[in-house]
Amino acid sequence: MSGVVRVVADDLKLSASQVDVHADSLRLSHGTADTQIEAAQSGLPSGAAAALGGALTKWQQESTVHYTRMVEHSTGLRSGAAAYDEVDTQSADDLRAAGENLAPPDIGL
Repeated sequence: MSGVVRVVADDLKLSASQVDVHADSLRLSHGTADTQIEAAQSGLPSGAAAALGGALTKWQQESTVHYTRMVEHSTGLRSGAAAYDEVDTQSADDLRAAGENLAPPDIGL
């Protein structure tokens, strides 16, 4: 193994966007389910409604944790892409500067 890491920053950016889509989908679908559960509570006996309310609160907290974690992953992917872009830009600048400092070879003409 050579120890070389090859990264395509655009792939990281695309992955970040895909994670955002999944996070938004999770938030929307769980929010819809929460609304339906809240609406169903009114037709239940008080004990069942209270139990369902407690479960709903737990599920909402878990959904928030999952959503937040997905957003953090997306942010991490974007940060990684930006870091790789910066390294590539700096490396290109360094190569360009090194090339400008080379003396032309003496070919004896």
